[in-house]
Amino acid sequence: MSDDPAQLAVTDQIRAAGEHAERLLIASGRPAPVRTTPAQAPPWFRETRAVMLRAEEDGSLRHCDHLASPQPTAILAEAPDRLVCWDCYTKAQALRSCHICGGPAGTRSLHGGVEAVIRGPAAVYSRVICRSCAEPAGPRGTFGNGR
Repeated sequence: MSDDPAQLAVTDQIRAAGEHAERLLIASGRPAPVRTTPAQAPPWFRETRAVMLRAEEDGSLRHCDHLASPQPTAILAEAPDRLVCWDCYTKAQALRSCHICGGPAGTRSLHGGVEAVIRGPAAVYSRVICRSCAEPAGPRGTFGNGR
């Protein structure tokens, strides 16, 4: 870890944004996101994170127009090269597609599709699947199975 005060301040802001995202999830009636290492995370997370990191590295990472400073953000498994603000993440829930079959995920409520959420340092990574793809294994983890 750097001893540079500016870098420490940015690191603290990033950490605070991640914690804020977790609080927002819980306040919305959802369980806390899973915290895991990339090596122990399910394949969907590793794939999503790899695309996001490549996009960040090559300069193709897109950002929601509402992002101006460290704040709670999300990376959607179906658009891993785009970082979105919390409001856009919330609004997108009803329109998201199942990550397995591509059909409507039905995530407007916790009773529609199921969502798996993993918390990174500053962002939550989210994947939704429809109810039929979630069966027969049924929801596991935070809101979905780890497939």
